[in-house]
Amino acid sequence: MPEEEFNFTKAYKEIEEINEWFRQEDINLDKALEQYERGMELIKKCKERLRESENKFEEIKRKYEAEGGTKNS
Repeated sequence: MPEEEFNFTKAYKEIEEINEWFRQEDINLDKALEQYERGMELIKKCKERLRESENKFEEIKRKYEAEGGTKNS
């Protein structure tokens, strides 16, 4: 079965929820390990998505600069 398409906004919100969960006073160690691993997984995916987006922005910029879309004065 194909992996669900990554949703940056949902992932970021889940990271915030995990961060908030860690602020509670009474933390279960086993649950904390699960939450930590999930958070790290989401952070990794978010970084990858940001890197892909940055590369795409640069690609678009180069394309239009090469076509004379921006002029340096």
